[in-house]
Amino acid sequence: MLFNAKSLFSLRNWLVYAEILAVVGFIVLAAFYIRRGSAESEPFPLSDVADFIEQADTRFAQQDLTDAALYYWQALQALEAVEKEQVISVNGVSQTAGAIGLHANLRIAEIYSQNSWAKDARARLEHAARIQPDHPDVRLLRGRLLSNDALDDTLLAQATEEFLAVIESDPNNAEAHYRLGVLYHGNKQLEEAAVHYKKAIQSDPEFRDVTSEKSPIGILARLQLSRTYAKMLQNYQFLDREFTDEDMAEVTRLESESILLLEQALEKRPGMDEVIADLVRLYSARARALGREDTETRGYGDALRVYERIVELDPQDVLAWEQMAEIYAGFLGDKAKALEMYRKVYEIEPHPTVLANIKSLEEDLAAEQEALEMEDELE
Repeated sequence: MLFNAKSLFSLRNWLVYAEILAVVGFIVLAAFYIRRGSAESEPFPLSDVADFIEQADTRFAQQDLTDAALYYWQALQALEAVEKEQVISVNGVSQTAGAIGLHANLRIAEIYSQNSWAKDARARLEHAARIQPDHPDVRLLRGRLLSNDALDDTLLAQATEEFLAVIESDPNNAEAHYRLGVLYHGNKQLEEAAVHYKKAIQSDPEFRDVTSEKSPIGILARLQLSRTYAKMLQNYQFLDREFTDEDMAEVTRLESESILLLEQALEKRPGMDEVIADLVRLYSARARALGREDTETRGYGDALRVYERIVELDPQDVLAWEQMAEIYAGFLGDKAKALEMYRKVYEIEPHPTVLANIKSLEEDLAAEQEALEMEDELE
């Protein structure tokens, strides 16, 4: 049986309409079941709140953020119909429902923040603020979220106000001091930045881990204070006058403090790449300065010790190995040690010039050894 064009067109139309009706029917049916399920589901009992919070805190500490958020949400759902003043025991500590809700909302906001969901983090933070608007953790997280927009001066000013408010209520809040230091440093207010970095260091003597940071505040503040001092050192390069004795003393202090801070940080967090890179840079500058001193006072021995520390920090630093080779060969007259250094350079970065130096030293040492043997025979 053959269909004409009109019949075929009508059939196609009917199929399209049928498909649309099927999709609409599916959506309506799905919505019905969802609503029915929501209506029939009961909130979690209040007795589960303590377990939810304990489970959430454990997972948050382990940075299992997905499961932590789920348990915090379940705790909030169980608290929905509870008065804020009602007391609940969590981990053996009696707390009000309001305090538990504040904690859960803050943690969810923190989780959103760590996942870069800034809008959701701010929304959840406002739930926490409704419970206790001036709580230090509320203001600290708000300041952090505001300071993430580094191009907006108004938001940065608001962030500064939040951190200052935290410090007013909690003068030893290490994170607030540290973040204020970062803001001041970014605004080239180096003296103010240094003040708050120092207070952050003093306020974190135990190097407590912070979930929002890769290292404790005591480590990060030392790293940033060292960089602040390094920036101050750079400013001395642009002085439009001769250095005074006071200038030289301050330059020496800033350099020494910068290195000491990084060595302290590295002791607590061995292998931290940022700290190692900054230390190598500072030590390299110190070694170059020692090599530029007057001929009579030039401290090649001191420079050598600095280069030895550099290769401890970064065994692949070719320049440091090469400088040690030159000091041994050209100034200390130790060809055997120079040969050892050049061989290390060639191992890291094979180059014809380095190979030529190696061959030359090998020949010199062989000739010296031969001369010694001849002297022994004559005796």
